[in-house]
Amino acid sequence: MKVLKIKTAVAALALATFAAPVAMAEDYPDRTIEVIHAYGPGGGTDRFVRAVAVPFEEIAGVSMVPIAIQGGGGMPAYANFLQRRVDGYTMKAISPDQIIAHVLGRQDMGEFTPLARVQYDQGMIIVPADSPFQTIQEFIEHARENPGDLTVGITGAAGFDDTAMGLWNIETGTEVTTVPFGSSEMVSNTLGGQVDAMHEEYGPARGLIDSGDMRPLVVFSDERLPVLPDVPTAQELGYDVTLGRWRAFAMPADADPAQVERMFELVSQAVASDAYQEVQEQAALQYRSVLLGPDEFQEFIDAEIATYTEVLTALGLVE
Repeated sequence: MKVLKIKTAVAALALATFAAPVAMAEDYPDRTIEVIHAYGPGGGTDRFVRAVAVPFEEIAGVSMVPIAIQGGGGMPAYANFLQRRVDGYTMKAISPDQIIAHVLGRQDMGEFTPLARVQYDQGMIIVPADSPFQTIQEFIEHARENPGDLTVGITGAAGFDDTAMGLWNIETGTEVTTVPFGSSEMVSNTLGGQVDAMHEEYGPARGLIDSGDMRPLVVFSDERLPVLPDVPTAQELGYDVTLGRWRAFAMPADADPAQVERMFELVSQAVASDAYQEVQEQAALQYRSVLLGPDEFQEFIDAEIATYTEVLTALGLVE
């Protein structure tokens, strides 16, 4: 009889152990989800989280709020995320900046469980309207004949823009010089002719293109943008440059798989909502922003790490 009681207790414990994640998934989430990021309130990443948060609250019945922890090259936000309790209620907004920090040994992508890549923009080389370069071929030929002569404005040093232009140099066999600015200074210096061109995504540059103040010469994407049918992609010219700025959600590395599955389900519904899709189109982010789930997103991250490692090594930033 005693043995039977022990076996019954063990069976009950086992049942409770296996049943717990299911019960947790059914009840989860039941309070506010906080999304930590390293950028300013009102910036692109903050707006991204808020755009998903509006339909998320209607679907999940709980709030999603961005938590901006700025400065220190993103390290304070990263440290805060790692210090949080792993209970499914803290996420991290991640982007190519985390890939770069990983390659440079400052952060570890292994600390994240990829949840969902939501936005995926495409970069371009853009020149002022009065630029002597009418085509990207003319731009490349001048760069090859005059190494280091052409200057391209970028936002921030040793970041995403620098990596994209570094890959462009590698693929085209050219040597254009990048000049880091703040975002508004980059535009004014390009329009003023202090630099020959700038690297920017289509969404932020759309107004300058529509007004005729600037002209895009090439798009870093797999396919031409339907709104810019005459602008070639780097890939169709034979240069494998498709790096784009993306925005995504991640959970802690040891997050409960049942919570990861449930959270992706909720985020997927939020992203598919009319409210989010309207915001995405207003920002011109709809052209290749295909939602990636945890497994596909992990494969994407692995490929990004390989690419960024190659480029940052070539730039002399990684030994």
